[in-house]
Amino acid sequence: MGIIDNLSSITEKELSFSKKAYKKGQKNKSSIKKTTRKKPIKKRIMKKTIKSQNITKKMINKKSTEAQKGMLKEAIDDINREIARINLKKRQLNKQITDADSGLESSRKAEKRLQERIAELLEKEASLKEKKKRITQNEERLSDKLLKIEKIKSELNDV
Repeated sequence: MGIIDNLSSITEKELSFSKKAYKKGQKNKSSIKKTTRKKPIKKRIMKKTIKSQNITKKMINKKSTEAQKGMLKEAIDDINREIARINLKKRQLNKQITDADSGLESSRKAEKRLQERIAELLEKEASLKEKKKRITQNEERLSDKLLKIEKIKSELNDV
């Protein structure tokens, strides 16, 4: 048994009564007026003064924002000048670095040449030491031979 079966069991009189009650409830809701009270005079005056104060604040804010914009523009200009000055110093330092690099590179090349020259001189010194050693050995042998010859000569003179 559904809702329809229940409705069919309701008599016509009951149905019309509930319709009337429903409509009455609708009328009661819509007929109730919302009453608004006027705010007291003090509150209205306060509102007006607050509005006028807000307007003056806005005007002051507008003037102060213009002043702030001017100050901000000056600050930005100062920052831009400072950035330009820093960039100039940066370029100068980069130039000094490249000059120092080239000077350092030429110094390294000179050092390398001098090291090669020192190596050549060390080789010559080593070969000269070898020659000196051979010469001293030859000198010793010759002096030994001369002594032998002198000895033989003195022996021959004795005979």
